[in-house]
Amino acid sequence: MVLVMAEKVVPMRAQAAVLTYVAGEPVNVTGVCRAAGISRKTFYKYVARVRDEGGVDGFTPRSRAPHSCPQRLGVDVEDAIVTLRKRLVDDGLDHGPTTIQWHLGRDPKWRRCVPSVASVYRVLVRRGFVVAEPFKRPKTSWKRFEAPAPNEMWQIDHTDWVIATGLVKVFNIVDDHSRVVGRSRCVSNATGEEAWTTFMQAGQVWGLPSRLLSDNGLTFSGKLRHVEVEFEARLRDAGIAPSTGRPFHPQTTGKVERFQQTLKKWLRRQDHRYGLAADLAELQARLDRFCDYYNNERPHQGIGRVTPASRWAATPPATPADRPLEHPVYVRTITTTVEPTGAANIGEYRIGIGMRWAGRQATLVLDNTWVSVFVDNELVRFTRIDRTRRYQPTGQARKRPADNPNGLQS
Repeated sequence: MVLVMAEKVVPMRAQAAVLTYVAGEPVNVTGVCRAAGISRKTFYKYVARVRDEGGVDGFTPRSRAPHSCPQRLGVDVEDAIVTLRKRLVDDGLDHGPTTIQWHLGRDPKWRRCVPSVASVYRVLVRRGFVVAEPFKRPKTSWKRFEAPAPNEMWQIDHTDWVIATGLVKVFNIVDDHSRVVGRSRCVSNATGEEAWTTFMQAGQVWGLPSRLLSDNGLTFSGKLRHVEVEFEARLRDAGIAPSTGRPFHPQTTGKVERFQQTLKKWLRRQDHRYGLAADLAELQARLDRFCDYYNNERPHQGIGRVTPASRWAATPPATPADRPLEHPVYVRTITTTVEPTGAANIGEYRIGIGMRWAGRQATLVLDNTWVSVFVDNELVRFTRIDRTRRYQPTGQARKRPADNPNGLQS
């Protein structure tokens, strides 16, 4: 039988020895303490308790909590922390200890006694607002990179959102250095033309960047498919270098991905409070309102708890190259059967050849700008690709095979 005393497991013989000592009988204190694994100080502490309280009550474990804690936050401060957290949650905004401390620092009532981030965290734990995540990957495990100046590199992406009329797309552009949201724009379909419009709208406000980082979606890049899409070509013509992340590695564009998480959390609260946006115009108004808050009022932990707009203004922005950049040359060759309509497919383009060649085997050679079409080693069409359209027409009125004996198309 054992008795727990002062976080020590003490054998029953030690308890009996204390009672024997109090009764005035001789006890080998040193031997008892050595055998029980306690100190002489602990032995005499329990001797004093037994004398004061009588019997075994002196062995009852005592709380080790201090009688007072002068540094503990007052109830009014704790209540302010909890109230602020609830308000931030209701608004769909960040509500962690760092954000709560930042907001308290802006409140004149608490400005002179702002608690530390650790104190705010302890309050949230004590009040039951923190859910333990023991298996969450620590932030220190991530390898971070950051552009040295504003407009040195932007990140672009698009994400899905639902409004009353159905699924729509939202393009987002984030400056890698300052985290400024250059533009958040909702559209019906995530096309290359809509991406370019969004990009230019951001450039009208913040200036154009030196580089643009995106994922490998065909809207932004055709590198993995060995083709230059129109969006990339326009960037290079403007002196802006397009770049992409590693396939299946969204961490490369992590800043815009992280922004989209924050944006969606806020949008969900708006949907819960006001209902789904009725149309694109209403959703765009919500996006604009959030971006104004994000850029000018929200402290960003990734940039030293300052606002993105203030960090953008602290350093002169980079600019695009003063001349167009060289375009890559991707040569693709494909052999296919000409369709009954007189067209053949290569990549994202449909090339009009002529119904004379319907059902015949054709070899198409595409090098981004020009396409050559061969049938039985005979060149039947050579034309410049119009990147603004998928179908490349022959430019001639459709004729029946019997009316078009030569077959060569311009």
